[in-house]
Amino acid sequence: MITEKQISKQIGRTIKSPIRVGSVADLKIDVGSFLHFFKPFFFELQDDAYVVRGKQIAFLKTVFPNDASSIEKQHKEYFEGTKTLEALSYWVQQLTEDQQQEFEQLSTITRQRSIATFLVEIWDDQYFVERIVQQGFEQDVDDFRVWKRVFKQASRAAVENKLFFELLKRMSRLVKQIHPEVRKIQITSHFMRTISHEKIKGENAPEGVHEDGAQYIMSALVVNRQNITGAESQIYEKTMTDTNELIFKKVLEPGEFIFQADTGEEFTFGNDLWHYVTPIEPEDISKPGIRDIIGFDIDILE
Repeated sequence: MITEKQISKQIGRTIKSPIRVGSVADLKIDVGSFLHFFKPFFFELQDDAYVVRGKQIAFLKTVFPNDASSIEKQHKEYFEGTKTLEALSYWVQQLTEDQQQEFEQLSTITRQRSIATFLVEIWDDQYFVERIVQQGFEQDVDDFRVWKRVFKQASRAAVENKLFFELLKRMSRLVKQIHPEVRKIQITSHFMRTISHEKIKGENAPEGVHEDGAQYIMSALVVNRQNITGAESQIYEKTMTDTNELIFKKVLEPGEFIFQADTGEEFTFGNDLWHYVTPIEPEDISKPGIRDIIGFDIDILE
């Protein structure tokens, strides 16, 4: 398993904030069995319209710069779904034919998702997992992701099983190795499919280089790569000059993951880690390209 120590040697300076790059095999989970079990659950995900809404707003602000502030006033309510596309009709109706086509391309669903949240309690090296249901998902960040989003809850078959619970326990052990005193952890999982087409890239990280607002993340545990190029996972350090310096990059294969400190770790360890994943495109443009991952947001409660 690659850690911040190996990365420090590669870049010639010290990174202290925790990073783990490995495979579920490093967590003592059989890769083949893991992938075989979880692949089917990505066909039951719900379309994520939030990405589309954000792209539509950004496009209209570019086309109508003089109206950018008026368009932005519609952003939050449209993003959260309390307003429909009708709220943007004044500008949509003024688009040229070419702009209409581009707007329609931007309106294509490129992401599907489901979500599930768990509490993991640790007593005398015993790990106890309990699922909890949250009605909405918000991130402690400085962009649109701070707004409330509601995603489909993952099915019981997908996440309330021995294999998934074992994965949660193994992830919790990664945290406990860093924080031996930890007793309670909250983990939110995201089953996510990114889709690309001939003229439409699949954006894995439409927000750009970012943090997720959790103490730790498993930014992607890849389950499937099908007919795609791209999806290079990148770890950055935000430096004293407020620039993002690339410190690690890797195209994750099925079964591989990146676990890293995410938000506030600069005050504990000294390095401010951010991350990004490049878009995907189909290798064979006659077919869609697909990338399936499970992402995790991890917070220490006690």
